[in-house]
Amino acid sequence: MKKITDIVVVLAALLLAFSCGNRKSPEDYAGMIDSIRKAEVEKELLKPVASDPVIAFFDSLAMKSVPMKYSPEFVEYLPQMMKVPEVYNSRFDYESNVELYAVKLPSYQNYHMMLVGEKLDSTNVSLYLCTMNRDYVLVDRLCIYEQKIEDKNGTLGVMRQEYYITSKYEVTLVSCFRGENDETESEEAACRYVVNKEGNFEEVIIEL
Repeated sequence: MKKITDIVVVLAALLLAFSCGNRKSPEDYAGMIDSIRKAEVEKELLKPVASDPVIAFFDSLAMKSVPMKYSPEFVEYLPQMMKVPEVYNSRFDYESNVELYAVKLPSYQNYHMMLVGEKLDSTNVSLYLCTMNRDYVLVDRLCIYEQKIEDKNGTLGVMRQEYYITSKYEVTLVSCFRGENDETESEEAACRYVVNKEGNFEEVIIEL
């Protein structure tokens, strides 16, 4: 509509100019109209192209460096991590009603690396290390931190899994147990994972 209005204004100006004895030829005014049309086309071409909302969301995430390791403060407060809009939960293979938080990690090989926190309740969270392809589609997900109540040989206590991640994404997971009557916790098991060429987490033998 604006284009039509501009052209109408110019035509009106042309008629007024002719009526006042303006000496410019019709060809001159045709050139003016063509210039206006060209300017309108260029204005349309210069309009920013709407970006892919998925890419825009992932680009908006903060970046956390590696190496990194478990700390009580991080799993409690999730610093730097942004709440994931429920519409993007499926990108991490979750239902929309799950409360998720995410932060980017440096890419590895040809994969985007993400740290995702699943809020279980007001005080508990589980952390997952995720690999995603170039289109931000989930390839694999590894639970690196969780804490839960377990019964170990008739003793009720807290089982916690801690993590250590190198800059090459060698992930060491250590499970610790503390019985309800214990003053200290004991290390129960340890395992290690690497990211293979397919972007999956592959368990490897821990070299002593």
